[in-house]
Parts: sequence; C-alpha cells; structure tokens
Amino acid sequence: MIREQDEGNRHDGRDQSGRRPRRLQAMRAGNLRILALGSEPEGEALARQFLRQGWNLRRTSHFLALQRQEKGLERILVHWLKSEESDNRLVDYLQQELVRIGWLEGEEDFNAALNGLIASFAPTAPLEAWRRFALNTFAQLSKLIAPAPPTTVAPIKDKDSGESIAAFAAIYRRLLTLLQGSSLLDVGCACAYWPLLVAQGGQCAPRSIVAVDRRAEALRLSLLLSEALGLTDRLHFMQLDLLQPEFLGLGAFDTVTAIHLLEHLEENELPHALDQLLHVTRRRLLIVVPYEERAQECYGHRQIFSTAKLQFWGQWCLDRLEGRASYWCEDLLGGLLVIERFEGPDSQEPVEARGQQGQGAESLAGSC
Repeated sequence: MIREQDEGNRHDGRDQSGRRPRRLQAMRAGNLRILALGSEPEGEALARQFLRQGWNLRRTSHFLALQRQEKGLERILVHWLKSEESDNRLVDYLQQELVRIGWLEGEEDFNAALNGLIASFAPTAPLEAWRRFALNTFAQLSKLIAPAPPTTVAPIKDKDSGESIAAFAAIYRRLLTLLQGSSLLDVGCACAYWPLLVAQGGQCAPRSIVAVDRRAEALRLSLLLSEALGLTDRLHFMQLDLLQPEFLGLGAFDTVTAIHLLEHLEENELPHALDQLLHVTRRRLLIVVPYEERAQECYGHRQIFSTAKLQFWGQWCLDRLEGRASYWCEDLLGGLLVIERFEGPDSQEPVEARGQQGQGAESLAGSC
C-alpha cells in the first residue's frame, strides 16, 4: 500500500491473506509517484501486484517504471537505491535509463522525476535529502580532483562515481589551472560545486568569490551546501540573471566562469550574453559547453555547440573588444573557450556581500 507524502493519504486495507500490508511512502510530482524500497526483490514483489492490477511495467538497471491510463496517465517509479547513492549519479540514471526509452520526456518531466527521486530518500525531510545529495556529490568531486595532476583532462574512472561526476571533475581540474588574479565570478552556479571547490583551496583561493544564478532554488541548495562545508565566509551568492541590466552592477572580476550555461540560452540571446560576460571580465573569461549531436531537452538545452561554433564566438568576442584580447579553444569533454583580455574594463571593483538572496524556501526544484 502506498502513502503519498504530499497528500497524506493512508490506505488501510488488508491483502488477500488478511495481513495488513506495510505502508509505503511515495513522493508525488505531477502525475508521477516515486517510491523507495529496501531491496530489488521487494520491488519485484510489488511489481507483480501492480501487474495484476493492469499496470504496464518497464524494468531498467535501477528502476521499475510503471504506468497506466485510467482517469488519466498515472506513473509510478520504484527504486531500491541506498542513501549513499544519492548524488549526481541519479541524473545519469534517469537520463540513460528513462529518457532514452521515452518514459521521461522534456525538461519539466525530468526535473519533476529528479526532485521526487532525491526527496524519496527522506520523504518527511526533503531539504535534508537535498543537502545529502549535494554533500555526496561534492565529496565525489573532491575525491576525483585531489589525486590527479591539475592538467589531467580525461575523466578518472571510479566505480563509485557516475559519468557526469567524473566528467565535471575533469573540467574543474583543468579550470583550476586557468584561474587568474584575486577575484572569481561564477555565472549560472547551479549547485555551486565549482566555486565551493575553489573556495576550499584555502590560501590559494581567490580573495573574492561570487556565485550567481537566476534561480532561487539553486541558490538555496548552494547555501545549504556551503553551510554544511563551513565555507559561507569564503564566497557570496547572489540571485541575478545574466541577460538583465542589473547583472553589470557586479563590477569586474579577474576570472569569470560560465560552465555549461550558454547551451541553456537561445541562439539569438548569445550576443547579449557574451557582451554581458565580457563587461564583467577584467582578465580571463572561461566558457565551457557540451558538444551534442542534438540538444538534450531533458537538461533544458536550447542549442548545440561544436568546435567551429565556439571558434566563431571566440572571434566575435575579439571583434567586440576591438582586438584588445586573444582567444583559444580546447577540447574539454565538450569545448572550452578562453578569452584573454589585454586590458580589463574600466569598471568598479567586484561586489562584496550584499546579502544572500533566496534562502528560505520549503522545497528545492530543478537539476544541478
């Protein structure tokens, strides 16, 4: 029997043997319910019950995906993952197992499944579930970055880390070698893994680190993670949109990073976005994008990039700066564009703490 956490419904009937069934607590996200069980055999036993009730079943490596059309589409996602597995591997599992078979479609559907999946590890304490997810992911990133020379680009394989964690660890290792100056701005920080890894560098870290995102829920998770790591005094979070005029009020930073951000914009927004990034860059702008055959809609991607396209926008930046810069591109599990300014913009010093916005919500949404 399933109890839905959001509605608090209780089903108190008995099964055919007269025994009272164990109550199962499910997270609801739209027409999707996510159910965490203790083991795979327990999941198979539950699946047999649903099959007898007319549900359609798809089995994957980590999930039982059930759906039926009755008064509308109903879906149940069953898993038996352990709490220590709650990290960014969940993103990989959903994309590789459920998006590929068409069971999840589009960004909204994917985010609802991810939010419910993470919360299912602690149905009565979703903020704690998100905090644990972020801490587990950060621990894996730290472990993968620490033993490798910073020039290592290829992902380090680790049986306990997913593909996306290993890939981002490789990206961060390379970016650590490219930091310049005493100030860093990270634009589109999401869960803030990158600026927090930089802040963790102690005396080697830039003196001023600012991370911005337009989504309040991303900043709430970033603040949760920074508090758990004891790094709140090392960096500042601000809710700002790259495309809005207020963004320029940040001032200028020695290094500016935009990691897997531009693919979330429309093609016609790129000139303005790059112009804004150049305005806040004093010395070096680092842009990282994925290379995809088609835009991954489940991640909210709106366009694809290639080496040629990245080079085009690198030259566009040089023209915009009237030649007072240089650029180069690298393959970095996708592409890296580096814009090196010969002289920084005549703008104010980086913003210091002006309050950490977006701190007090009851739930978190969106992928990291």
